Order: sequence, then structure tokens, then C-alpha cells
Amino acid sequence: MERRILLALALSFLLITLTRPFWEPQRPPQPPPPDGKETAKELVQQLPKEEPAAPQSAAPTPVVLMAGESKQAEAERWIEVETDLYRLKMSNREAIVRSWVLKKYKDSHGKPLEFVDEKKAGLYGYPLSIRIDREEDLTKSLRSALYATDAPMRLDVTGEDSHGVTFEYASQTLRVSKKVTFTKGSYVVGVDSKVWLNSKPTSHYLSWSSGFGDASVDPRLAVHRAIYRTQGKITRLKDADVGQEQELSGSFDFAGLEDLYFAALWLPRQGEAIRRIQLSHNEHDAGGGNKEKLLRAAVLNDSQASSGVQLFVGPKDTEVLKKTAANLVEVIDYGWFGVVCEPLFIALKWIHSYVKNYGVAIVALTLLINIALFPLKYKSIVSAQKMQKLQPQMKAIQEKFKRLKPTDPKRQQMNAEVMALYKEQGVNPLGGCLPLLLQMPFFIAFYNVLSVAIELRHAPFMLWIKDLSAADHTYILPILMTVTMVVMQKMTPTPTADPVQAKIMLAMPVFFGFMLAFTSSGLVLYWLTSNVAGILQQYFMNKYGPGTTTEAPVKRSKKK
Repeated sequence: MERRILLALALSFLLITLTRPFWEPQRPPQPPPPDGKETAKELVQQLPKEEPAAPQSAAPTPVVLMAGESKQAEAERWIEVETDLYRLKMSNREAIVRSWVLKKYKDSHGKPLEFVDEKKAGLYGYPLSIRIDREEDLTKSLRSALYATDAPMRLDVTGEDSHGVTFEYASQTLRVSKKVTFTKGSYVVGVDSKVWLNSKPTSHYLSWSSGFGDASVDPRLAVHRAIYRTQGKITRLKDADVGQEQELSGSFDFAGLEDLYFAALWLPRQGEAIRRIQLSHNEHDAGGGNKEKLLRAAVLNDSQASSGVQLFVGPKDTEVLKKTAANLVEVIDYGWFGVVCEPLFIALKWIHSYVKNYGVAIVALTLLINIALFPLKYKSIVSAQKMQKLQPQMKAIQEKFKRLKPTDPKRQQMNAEVMALYKEQGVNPLGGCLPLLLQMPFFIAFYNVLSVAIELRHAPFMLWIKDLSAADHTYILPILMTVTMVVMQKMTPTPTADPVQAKIMLAMPVFFGFMLAFTSSGLVLYWLTSNVAGILQQYFMNKYGPGTTTEAPVKRSKKK
């Protein structure tokens, strides 16, 4: 239980956590859903054209048409919707969204952040598409249905509170009404949909298909997951964990898809709940023999019992999520140490409000954390210095018993003599371990904060660091971090002279330098700053600390 051994274990745990995406076994590929890959002919199939009926009012529960009446448009129409936060392009063919762009964010190439991939969505489905429960043929027919709408070609919601677009379609046996409402200053879109089959209300699913997230992100850093919350607990599923089709029933606070910084989440109306969700994936050929799994999240809308749902498509920003729904802030995944992460994040934003640079804020907060934890580190270093002074005597005890086999009962006497030496010299073998354990939650929490904070996305620092959320492709920061780790190890008292352990510890900076070279610059900057602070603290302790006295330890009295 020496300090170095525990430190090695702690660093190894972090190393395993960082490398998990590389060594975690992948599940065997699963075939796509039966309706996931229709032929091109089915996708462009047109319904028989019927004379359109007169326009009806855009109400959430319109009057059902008499059997045999029809309503559809003669040609495809495009409707552009713009609010202060996003731009949408909708089509009356299937009454879906063909483009969804967040105005305040750019992708990794500096282009407008688009969440709808036209090619993939054309194969597997667009946002707001309808799937009629247990009626696959009717669902396929709706993919080419031309809905009637009286919406203008361009809808500007930047200057008014809200505005809705209503789509309606009817054939001899099927009628569908869908109203989409946009609100100024909100990332939430209201969706009121009704389906009647043979004049009877029919339950149906509203779906976000074809995956979600910033497609320009480096695949090594990309995160694509399905997420839902029920009974106060959040469940996250990676694409490999989502089967061909999973149907879940219960009372869901939200359900949808997410990447590292953004989410598309279905929300219930106030006072209601989502009772059933479907999660599935489609396998898409990404080229070069690689298969990409595109997640789909759908929620059941009961045409009789529900007044509709809401769809949040926006950033995982603390203020935005709190404003949208009380429990939505839990979408930000702080990991095990969420209780510590939130105060650290608040402190980071507070410092940024003064320095106006998140890189400087990271450096400042890291230094403050190291100063606050210095009393614990002080005890750890003092304990290591005392242990180092006892090394000659401990080595002499080990020499006495080195010829014994590990299973020899007499080796217990060696442990007894070592413990007697600790007691006689007033040294606690765990004195260096416990302070270190108390520090670990703070460092891991800060690590987690920097991993998920959208504020760091595309945030510049200085010189060549233009994006704190991206890796440093010059590798300058990872190299500096590795060098500082080696320097700190050389300066730190070693409580054991074991050459094998010394070589292992010297290899750790190289491993960490290699792994962190592919993580965000903000994380590497935090680690580098923490190392520099540790070097300064260690220099102070080595020069002025209690371990600098030359007084030799008291010799043990011989006892028979």
C-alpha cells in the first residue's frame, strides 16, 4: 500500500478509462429493421392523385373527413422556417424536415451545423416522419404522400412569439394531420399529430431517424447514443447496444438521441408522459468496407389520449436545458462525480466572465484547485519523505528473508518487523495514500467537466490552440505534458528502491502522453497546468519541507 503503488493503480485506472473505446469488444453486426432499406422504387412511389378538398383549419384535433374523401397536394412544396435560434427546411412530401441547422453553432469545418444528412435520411427516414403502429404498408405509402398545406414558402419567426405549420393528407381509408409549432427563443418544436384509419383514431410513432450529431467530428472522439429518462433514472445506450428494434413501455420524461454536445429529445406536453418508445438502428455502408450504425428514436403518440409531443433539438448547455425543462439538465453526463462537477463548472464559467478566455479560465481554476488541495498533498509528500528515509532499514529486513519462498509462513515475520519499524519511527504507511485518494475525485471531476462542457467547443485559447474541444494536431501540448510528468516524477520522493517499479512509473508519462494526444486541448491544458503546479509545490517541499532535515532516523533497539 505504498504511495507509488497506489498512484500507479490510480493512473492505470484512468488509462483504462481513456482507452476503453479502443479495446472494448464490439457486438456482432445486426441486420437492419425489415423496413429500413426499401428499394428506390418504393421510396419514390406516388399515391393515386385525387382532387384536393378545400383547406381546413390548423387545429390539433381537426374534424374527421367522411370515408371516401381525399385531400392531398398536387406537387411537392418547400417551406423554409427561420427563428432566432435555428433554420429548418420542410417538405410537404411526408410532412418532414429536410434540413435542421442551428444558427449559433458551426461544425468542425466551420460550416453551419446541420443535423440532417440528406443521403442517409433519404434511405432511412427524415425527422418527424410517421410510422403507423402495426401498419407497415400504410407507413410506406405515407413516405411519398403529398400533404396539403397553406403555409407560405418562407416563415419568419424571429419577430413573433410563435407560429405553426399544418399539414393534412387523406385518402379513402387513411387520414393524417400534423401541426408543427415554432417558438421564438426556444429550441423546442411542438408536434401535434393525428392519424385516423377507417375514421377511427389510430396510435402512431413520431420518429427521428438516420442518426444524430455533428457528422464532422473526428470518429475517434465522436459520441452517438440513445438516451431516455424514466422513474428518475437516465439510461444511455451506445449504438452497439441498441438492437434491431427495442420497444420500451413506461412513463418517460424524455427520450431521443445525443452526441457529446447536442441532443434531439422527444418531450411530453406539460402534465402528460410518453408511454412507449422505440429504439433501433440501421447499418449504413460508410465506404471502405466500414459499417456505420445510424440510431433511430421514436415515441408513440396516441391519437385518442395525447395532445401531441415536443421535440428539443439543441445544445447541451446548462442554461438552455434548465430553461427548457427541470430534469433536462441531467442530459449532461458528468459521470460518477456529478456532485463535484457542477460546482467546478460554475466556478469555470465565473472565472470566464472576467477573463473572457476559457483557456485562461482552465489555467486559473486548475491553479486554484491545486492551492486548495495543497494541505492534503503536503501530508502525502511528508509521508513519502519519511518512508524514503526508512528504505535502508527496510531493505535490510527484506535481505534477511529474501531466500524464503513466498509461501513460507516465516515471511509473516518479515511483515511483522516492517510494521514494527513503522511504529517505532512514527510512520503511517497509509499516510501518503489517503490524502491522494481524497484528491482524486476533484481531479476526475474537473476532467469530466472539460470533457462535456459545450462552452469549450470551438473556444480558442492562444497561438495555435484555436479549439479547446479539439485535439492539438501539432502535439505541442501533449509533449509538454509528458515532459512535465517526467520532471515531477524525478522530483517526487520515491518510497521504494525497486528498479522494476521505477521503470513502470517512468513509462506512465509516455502512455498518458500518447493517449491524451488524441483528446481535447482543454483536457491536456488542464493536465499540463496541474503538472506545473505540482512541480512548483514539490520544489518548495524538497527545499523547505520537513523532509529536508539531515537528522537520521533513530536506530532500532535489538530485542530478542
